[in-house]
Amino acid sequence: MNKRHKWIWKTFLPAVRLFCKCNLNYHFEVAKNLPEQYIVLSNHTTDYDPVLVACSFPKQMYYVASEHITRWKHGYKALHWALEPITRYKGKNAAATVMSILRKIKQGENICMFAEGARSWDGRTCPIDPATAKLVKAAKCALVIYHMHGGYFSSPLWSKSLRRGRIEGRVTHVYSAEEIAKMTEEELLAVIRDGLAEDAYAWQREKRIRYKGKNLAEGLENLLFICPHCGAYHSLHSKKDTVTCVACQKSFTYDEYGMLHGAPMQTLTECCDWQREKIAEDVKANTPYVAEAELYSVEKHESTLLERGNLILSREGVQLGNVYCPMDSISDFAMHGSHALVFQADKTYYEALIPKTDNAVRFFWYYWAYQAEKKKENT
Repeated sequence: MNKRHKWIWKTFLPAVRLFCKCNLNYHFEVAKNLPEQYIVLSNHTTDYDPVLVACSFPKQMYYVASEHITRWKHGYKALHWALEPITRYKGKNAAATVMSILRKIKQGENICMFAEGARSWDGRTCPIDPATAKLVKAAKCALVIYHMHGGYFSSPLWSKSLRRGRIEGRVTHVYSAEEIAKMTEEELLAVIRDGLAEDAYAWQREKRIRYKGKNLAEGLENLLFICPHCGAYHSLHSKKDTVTCVACQKSFTYDEYGMLHGAPMQTLTECCDWQREKIAEDVKANTPYVAEAELYSVEKHESTLLERGNLILSREGVQLGNVYCPMDSISDFAMHGSHALVFQADKTYYEALIPKTDNAVRFFWYYWAYQAEKKKENT
């Protein structure tokens, strides 16, 4: 038991709550009558989520966080001293992370995890790994489901700007250790997925909350790389609340409710579904995706630059300069932030950084479209 971590949590929690209320218009419910020990699973909508969840929990917890935070030039030492997050390599086997979590549980501590492992690009809950249910079963403690709404519109992953609207968060379900013991892993996984399921636009259509800010559409090229009017690739340019295609000269706007005007689709969710269909067609045709990038290997929280140049992703694999990773050698593929791709090939962990002037998520979706196509071919 680390008294320092508990003292820091208790001392700074009032300030955290005030910050979230004043700066993010966060409305939360304080969790009450919780079991002595538990794992909190929450959906993931903003970079502020760890402090948002903390607002509801007077009792200190240990967070599971992406490994890339250990490579922050400034701040990680202080963060580790204050909170000691449990790090996980995205796009890599999480066995070491699981052991760290179970060790903390055995010591009587509580854990908070964002089960999706990534923020949502389209407003819907990201896929949740079945291993999450296996972990909760192995922990043999209670499970607390925490759900947030509104973060997708307050702080979109594709944008740099923060919008003033409303974010809500509260505990929605608590399952005792005894209840979990009676569930199969499949039943528990269904409980977790149902409890964390979020559709930002369905919620927004019901609530109709304004998210005020400047330059509301700027950065949408980070999400949309195909013009919804003419289908041209990499032709969109955003300014203020408008996105214009340099190929067909048509434009559309993004309003304070997160809705599109002047486009064939009304929501970004619809745009993303349409783009994924186009990506699936590119995968079938083995059309490679190319972008300038820097490729690093990461070992023991240290990154080493391997290559600079054109990153090429196709059905065959990933190539940048002299580094080539066949698709069959890649065990997982993930992102952190909006422009960093991470994956493990054989025994090497890679990080590819895409310039902020380009779209990176298309590579992530391409990889998973390939996996879906491969699964179809093998059935």
